Amino acid sequence: MIARTDHKGVFVCGLNRSAQNAGLHGGMRLSDARSILPDLQDTPEDPELVDHHLTQLIRHMDRYSPWVAPDRDLHTNSLIGDGGLWLEITGGSHLFGGEPAMIEQILRDIKSRGHEARVAIADTAAAAWAAARYHQGAVSERILSLPADHEVAARFPVTALRLSDDIIVLLSRLGLKQLGDINSLPRANITTRMGSDVLLRLDQFYGRLPEHLNFELPDAPWLIRQSFGEPLGSADNLAHAIESMVADLCAKLRDENLGLRRLIVRSIRVDGHAHTITTTTGTPCQSESHILRLLAEKMPGVDTGFGIEQVIVYAPWVEHVAFRQVRLDRKQDDSSDAIALGELLDRITHHLGPKDIVYRPAHHASHLPERAAIRQSPTGPIKPARIADAPLPKRPIRLIDPPEPVDVMERSASGAPTKLRWRKMLIDVLRADGPERICPEWWTHLERDNYALSHMTRDYFRICDQKGRLIWLFRSGHAGQDNWSVHGLFAG
Repeated sequence: MIARTDHKGVFVCGLNRSAQNAGLHGGMRLSDARSILPDLQDTPEDPELVDHHLTQLIRHMDRYSPWVAPDRDLHTNSLIGDGGLWLEITGGSHLFGGEPAMIEQILRDIKSRGHEARVAIADTAAAAWAAARYHQGAVSERILSLPADHEVAARFPVTALRLSDDIIVLLSRLGLKQLGDINSLPRANITTRMGSDVLLRLDQFYGRLPEHLNFELPDAPWLIRQSFGEPLGSADNLAHAIESMVADLCAKLRDENLGLRRLIVRSIRVDGHAHTITTTTGTPCQSESHILRLLAEKMPGVDTGFGIEQVIVYAPWVEHVAFRQVRLDRKQDDSSDAIALGELLDRITHHLGPKDIVYRPAHHASHLPERAAIRQSPTGPIKPARIADAPLPKRPIRLIDPPEPVDVMERSASGAPTKLRWRKMLIDVLRADGPERICPEWWTHLERDNYALSHMTRDYFRICDQKGRLIWLFRSGHAGQDNWSVHGLFAG
């Protein structure tokens, strides 16, 4: 148990699971807690240690979003033993497989660090705060979209509005226990009876008023912030300001021989609304012209509104750039070609979207046909996967994955198939070459003594049918079974 001491006495501000199960709760006096658990062990609160762990957690959450804002009021004044972080994930959830998958990954990540958490996603910061604490759905379903989920939000208790204890008591006396009870009241009556804070929090919850969050931005040279005394009212002025800031950032990166892999541009309007643009590159980039070309495709979506008062350009992901000698004389070398190829792939990926991955097929050191080829980065170095000039067995030009089963209609005296049915076609086997036995990879079957006799062992045959096609056929299965499948087609 963690105890906090102030001018009012000693209070409980942190409990483990056993103390909570015994009936203790945050905010109660230490004397009352000891009357319930006489053997309670208490530790004085160390604010510096709390701030240290909070800072470490914020830096760790940077992998999900560069914009992390702690709930300062909750961390400082709350005695219930929990805190909160806001993450601005606009346009970034697809990097983790969608919003439900992102919630699951964040929970696993926080649990691995020894913390317990509740995570929710919503359209506004206030709604996300409330959904994380009061949404009754499953862990992966704590996604609140307003106004579509208005009925779900209406069942939240009034404590979800982050009001003071005095206002909560007043609302309870008036019989207003849920958000839906307040929404149905005239706004003038709410202000007269309960003050302006209720309407303020309610409007922030539904996004009618902005909420200003103090994001913990990293103290690094790869962030440039510029405020404007006269708000930028036109898109051209905003683009010119971003162009100048990106050029300054790239100049700093070149001085340190670094290149950015991800760039975030955040434009904050005078009404508090912020628009975020994120772009990524396949290789470390120092060229402001290339970056500005990628940003220009997303700039038309920025609404300047009544004016942009602040612009932040931040590179959360930078990497070391190997020395590049682009030219020796008038001839271009391989380095310039690699840079041009990387920029071309960035533009292609930018148009296709993050789910469409550009790759280059490459050999892989495996004798299993379906594992003999892999997807490789088109800009990375090509690593040889086999010994040079080593002979390779004949392989089909088209591999069917997964293999398609066939029905054996007729067999020869030796048991070999002479007529098959594949894809509703009858195939007469005119000639067969084989077998070529391919066993499962022994290094993944170390616990087996006779791994070559397992059901995963295949005997491959090259057969020629009545139309002259060369088909790659194999037999597999447990002992006594006779399963045949087509795995590929040869040329000619």
